[in-house]
Amino acid sequence: MPTEPHSFPSGFYLLVEKAVDVVLEFPADGDSGGPFWNDDGQLDLVRCKEWDQEEVGVVPLGGNRYRLAERQLGPFSGLRLYWGDEFNADKGEDGTLRLTSVCMPRLYAHFRLLTSGGFSNDHQLAQHLHSLGGGGEAVAGGVLTLTVPAERASHLQRLMDML
Repeated sequence: MPTEPHSFPSGFYLLVEKAVDVVLEFPADGDSGGPFWNDDGQLDLVRCKEWDQEEVGVVPLGGNRYRLAERQLGPFSGLRLYWGDEFNADKGEDGTLRLTSVCMPRLYAHFRLLTSGGFSNDHQLAQHLHSLGGGGEAVAGGVLTLTVPAERASHLQRLMDML
């Protein structure tokens, strides 16, 4: 990926650029992953009694706050956070982050789609997505995640419905 700010098709990609790799521990329910949280971002530890962990890329934002940059297991991840989502976590002595809450309201809305064709910056949907300040990522030959600022989610949904 290009590293010059002017070479990004959207400023969204700059938000996840300086990520570091860590192990993130999060509460999971065993069936559909986790974490689950309430409207205030507090974790649902009743539903999720087990703790799972995954290697992720995060951007430290200061204090105990982080922005998720990459779910390294891609479509096989049980993590219910996506790139751009911000959360609080305690850092262990071994560098592992233990999730304590999700920052609400979420700044970004996420759409996951299965595609049969390629998805590049030249794709009409990518151009709309980037014009709205969002970003897209295709992995595993067709699992597409589109992320857009939350206040523009309904606009992106209308565009997707028209395509």
